[in-house]
Amino acid sequence: MPRNRSLKLLTLVVVFALLFISLTGCARKAEDTPTPTPTVEKVATAVPPTPVPTPEEVATAVPPTAAPTEPPPEPEETSITIAVLQDPPSFNGTVTDTGYELMVQELVLLGLADIDPWGNIFPELAAELPTVENGGVVIDEDEWTMDVTWKLRDDVYWSDGEPVTADDVVFTWNAVSDPEMGIWAPGADYTGSAERIDEYTVVFHYTGVYPAYLYQFGGESGPHIWPEHYCDAEQGFTAWDANQEPLSNGPYLLKEWVHGDHLTFVRNPDYFEEGKPYIDKIIIKVVPDPAVLHAMMLEGDADVEMWVSEMYLAEYQDAPNVNVTFSPYGRWVMRLIPNLAKRGSIDPAEPHPILADVKVRQAIRMAIDVDTITEEIFYGYPDTVWTEMFRPPYDVCDISRPKYDPEGAKALLVEAGWTDEDGDGVRECHGCPNAEEGYPMSMEFAIYAEYGEELELAQQLIAENLEAIGFDLKLEKIQGSIMWDSYEAGGLEQIGDFDLNMWDDGYPGLDPSDSLWSFYYSEAAEPDWGWNVGRWMNEDASYYIDECYCLDEEYRQEVFCELAKILDEEVPQILLFTAIDADAYSTRVEGVQATINDIVTWNVADWKIVE
Repeated sequence: MPRNRSLKLLTLVVVFALLFISLTGCARKAEDTPTPTPTVEKVATAVPPTPVPTPEEVATAVPPTAAPTEPPPEPEETSITIAVLQDPPSFNGTVTDTGYELMVQELVLLGLADIDPWGNIFPELAAELPTVENGGVVIDEDEWTMDVTWKLRDDVYWSDGEPVTADDVVFTWNAVSDPEMGIWAPGADYTGSAERIDEYTVVFHYTGVYPAYLYQFGGESGPHIWPEHYCDAEQGFTAWDANQEPLSNGPYLLKEWVHGDHLTFVRNPDYFEEGKPYIDKIIIKVVPDPAVLHAMMLEGDADVEMWVSEMYLAEYQDAPNVNVTFSPYGRWVMRLIPNLAKRGSIDPAEPHPILADVKVRQAIRMAIDVDTITEEIFYGYPDTVWTEMFRPPYDVCDISRPKYDPEGAKALLVEAGWTDEDGDGVRECHGCPNAEEGYPMSMEFAIYAEYGEELELAQQLIAENLEAIGFDLKLEKIQGSIMWDSYEAGGLEQIGDFDLNMWDDGYPGLDPSDSLWSFYYSEAAEPDWGWNVGRWMNEDASYYIDECYCLDEEYRQEVFCELAKILDEEVPQILLFTAIDADAYSTRVEGVQATINDIVTWNVADWKIVE
């Protein structure tokens, strides 16, 4: 070290010496070449010679300060716009089911676990997924009950700085299950209670075995976790103010909500996944006109559109600035719901004069040209579906596709006692089991209004198919809110005031048990208990539905296939095809993936701007 220091000092001396020589070079030259004596004025204004610095001065010299530089510019704020047709009713996807509340819920609230588009379950608030193998799931074989232990992360916080704990999980379940101010949620019939073990551990005690426990608190259909210290328990789960002004533990914070116009979200700086979300701001823009929304996507004024209809798909796929993402699997099965009870009655013992006969239902299924509907009306996008067991891992049942056979359908109707004796093209009852002699084969056929033009065209084509075999149909278009409302509110299906309806539905996640229970279980025919609005009663079907509530996957496959055979023979519903599940997004955004297991914003923290 001393040698280096001396060398640096010597170098500085030489530098300053050379500097001195360069400055005084003219003076040294003057000594060699005579010059005229300077005038007085010149002497008076002459600059004195610069003194040579000593080694000590050189050693202590302070280098000149560099000029200040400008600070680097702040990175530009990134922002995207999601265009939707209507305001979300709230941030609580358990209370209502428009899809828009689910979309915004995913921005601000986390569940215990979620499920991706390919059926892989992943933890959110949970530190790990509880299983039988890791001891998180314990089944009492004698009592046929189940305990599930959830261990939570300890690094997730609400946006006011409070940690997310087991108290929030227990509070949420108690609010959901409250008999007066709560609401039914998937698994509610099998979940007894939630118990706090410590700050980050909670145990759910089940009164039975519930196979979909992993995404019971998350995903599309299950409640997310709400903050105990923020929500007003006295207001109740369905009505508390937090549904409109949520406290976030998710990737974004609600900054502004101008109802009917837009919602603005900003990134949560304290989100538990470091570096996420990648986009600074998300604007949800309410655009009630589908054509205007479509134009915004094409012109680059919107970046994401949920639930793209078949009508716009081709144009989007040809647009240079728009991508389309499809869900890996179908879910929304378009189906005919025949009422097996007398119209206006909820008593299955009072049969519908036409539709209570299984041969009539089989004939209807045979007479519908599904391929023409999917190809000519829905642009070839839908997949034909004729059984509830059409998705992995339960698409293993040997159920043959029904044959399109109008002549066979006519023969079945004759067998069932329906013939056209007066030659007017409409069959009448002549020996049929549930109607009086001469009763015409006339009834109402309704769809829900919100779907759009494609469903209206499908309704017309189906009507033509059925009229060709002797039906007389009155076509109706009804608001979904009226068709599907509760029994007490006069919902047409719950009170039994319909003949034949058509709409689409299906189950999220991996387990069809709850969906099958709701559609086909005998007790689900009770008003507001489920959606067995056709009042189909079958003891064997109910037995197999009960049996599917277990964790033995091999046995479950056997049970589902036995149920599929019964449904195929009895035709309590007529399944036609899966409506597409597709979302559009700008080419400047990456990470968007459509899913039937949740909503398009399921992975919003991973979205990026790529322009």
